[in-house]
Amino acid sequence: MQSVPTGGNQAAQSGGVGAWIVSLVPASVSPNQISLFRLACAVAMGVVGVSGDYLGWVIILGLAAGMSDLLDGAVARSRGQVTKLGAFLDPLGDKILALSATLVLLYHGVLSGWALAAILAVEAHAVVIPLMHMVRQSKRHQPLWPAPRVKPSRLGKYKTFGLAWGLGFQIIAAWAGWPWLMISAKILMWISILAGVWASAIYYRDWFTGCFDETSA
Repeated sequence: MQSVPTGGNQAAQSGGVGAWIVSLVPASVSPNQISLFRLACAVAMGVVGVSGDYLGWVIILGLAAGMSDLLDGAVARSRGQVTKLGAFLDPLGDKILALSATLVLLYHGVLSGWALAAILAVEAHAVVIPLMHMVRQSKRHQPLWPAPRVKPSRLGKYKTFGLAWGLGFQIIAAWAGWPWLMISAKILMWISILAGVWASAIYYRDWFTGCFDETSA
């Protein structure tokens, strides 16, 4: 008698390694729970990193957060569980992870205040655009919520990816004492910041020209 493959096995057979990894996630674990796990890892990474010389643990927490970042979206799409909450948690996790890594590097004297200011500037649109929306709605005597969702552009995704790896590699370089990796990571970070400046300019332009869907949560 021939056995009938389960849904997870079918996904693994049809979608390769990525689908197989997704199939290992228990059905009781939702994509949003994975995103919340990433947020917890990102916060813990910052707390541990500024509590002493614990860069090894910071790297482990950062890797866990990074892997869950790849997993939550894949699970949501494969199960048809894409939600507005998930769309909110995903970029929030990216920003908290980047902020935690930045604080750790500042604490250990790897980053300068100028680097912190540049990183905050390229991430500010996520807060500034909703605030501008609320001010405009208040002047119009219209509901303040929902705020416009800043739809990520391809350039913005490249910035997020490059910045995360640039900061992460600096932490690894500081822990391992590898100057060649530190130099490469700093170059990647600043290239990503420049990409972020361009992406932010596009975000602000799109908001002022009314390209964002201001009814989306």
